[in-house]
Amino acid sequence: MSLMTDLKELLLPRLCPVCGKLMMQTEDILCAYCAIGLPRYRVVSIKDNLLLRMVWDRADVKCATTLLAYNQHSPYHNLITEFKYHGASDLAIRLGRWAALEVKEYGFWEGADALVPVPLTWWKRWLRGYNQAEVLARGMSEVTGLPVLNLLRRTKNRTSQTKLKGEARIKNAEGIYKAIRIPDEWSGKHLVLVDDVMTTGSTIAACAKALLDADPGMEVSILPLALTRD
Repeated sequence: MSLMTDLKELLLPRLCPVCGKLMMQTEDILCAYCAIGLPRYRVVSIKDNLLLRMVWDRADVKCATTLLAYNQHSPYHNLITEFKYHGASDLAIRLGRWAALEVKEYGFWEGADALVPVPLTWWKRWLRGYNQAEVLARGMSEVTGLPVLNLLRRTKNRTSQTKLKGEARIKNAEGIYKAIRIPDEWSGKHLVLVDDVMTTGSTIAACAKALLDADPGMEVSILPLALTRD
């Protein structure tokens, strides 16, 4: 290791975002212990799974998968809160890369043309300094080579989805998301929607519907980083 790397490790020690322990130079994202225990969500088929069944009644989604089984009472909850609320955008980039690599084994990226992040309100984006879904998508782009397209906008400010449950989430998401005019070069393409956590599927389904309403000839797949399994 170089002197600069050694000094950086000394002055800015890297801590595991899950357990808080000091990470070794050979460890990335998580310490080895937490990486082994990562609660991966295994899908049997990218064309028939729980994520798809959660949104099929609201949007015709082609494929779906995710990396993590998310539980807010688990220490792995810190992975989400660190990049979502505490400014750790570099963590979102690395998790995006990790997710892109892992779902590749299912053939998820075959035929995909671009990545579309779920948008934030301008207010949340200003407070956080970035859209966490867009940063995740940038990490995925580094692995897949797919461009990141901001084709959606959130048109209304309503109660945060994190404060709602079940049917209330679905009703709250209705009519919030709109697609901008789809450029001709992306008409009829296969777009992958990216988000951080999928709970009821209301947000990502509303986004998929907005894209399909704007261009019925396109295909939409979904890739949230995590699926809530409380």
